[in-house]
Amino acid sequence: MPGKLFWIVALTSIHPGVGRAEAAHVDLPVQRDEFGLPTIWATSLKGAVRAKAEEGLFSGSYCADEGKIEECAKVIAAFGPKPDYAYEHSSAVSFLDAKLFAIPARSLKGVWTYVTSPLLLGFAKLYSQALGVGLNLPQIPAVGEGEVALSDKAYAEGGAAVINEMRFKVAPQEAPRIDLPPFKKVKEITGREPAFAVVSDQDLPKVVRRSLLVQYRVRLSQKTKTVETGPWSEEYIPPFTAFIAGIHCHGRARESVKVRLPPKDKEKKPEEKEVQLKGFDPCAYVESKARGALWIGGKETVGRGLVEIL
Repeated sequence: MPGKLFWIVALTSIHPGVGRAEAAHVDLPVQRDEFGLPTIWATSLKGAVRAKAEEGLFSGSYCADEGKIEECAKVIAAFGPKPDYAYEHSSAVSFLDAKLFAIPARSLKGVWTYVTSPLLLGFAKLYSQALGVGLNLPQIPAVGEGEVALSDKAYAEGGAAVINEMRFKVAPQEAPRIDLPPFKKVKEITGREPAFAVVSDQDLPKVVRRSLLVQYRVRLSQKTKTVETGPWSEEYIPPFTAFIAGIHCHGRARESVKVRLPPKDKEKKPEEKEVQLKGFDPCAYVESKARGALWIGGKETVGRGLVEIL
């Protein structure tokens, strides 16, 4: 099953939202996986990558510039037709949910450290095997509930470590420093080697929940500058959080697709052109569009949602 693995690093706080949730502890929670851990759903990831690929090419369902009709055709061939014409054919690639791999957590010593667990490394191993992509994952120590293995003992004091205001007994085993693309990127940004803490799968949900930021907002009246709406609460995933995602390549490359141009006269139908795409590799195309900086989720106008895909 051929595919591509992606690493995603949050460069700012991100809010891949689910809309309002009645039973949630915040008004606007972030997306979660089957185990209640923060995630980026495949639909959100695909939509963000597609939006990046489409930039400047489309106006609604139409290719906006006839001179760029081949680029419009590549988007349609790789991601599928626009919603109005979705019945024509499917996307040539399948996106996977971005699964949490490691999340920053506050530390009494050393300011912050990455936290991961056997479950999170298991997600990465699962994706690696499912997509047929080699991945050199470290062996991490097994720790019991209430214990933590540290990659740097300077983060401990008196045989204990305080992470996200929770006290853990430091295990005798040492956690490895994980040498993977997201952490190389973080080292490049911060200028220092990130530290790692391995907790048990039982302790993981509590640590992760305390790493998420809940921000309260209001909307002010333009005239009176008093509260018009709110307050409401929004949940954010912190910067430097690392996710693993990927795409499965079906091998269903299309040699031609229909591209629609806006009608030259309001009373006429849109013009349809069949564009030939012989030798087009949709998997390589999607990968090329996905790599680099990307906005995911809402709130980008207030500096939230910027990630880098590696």
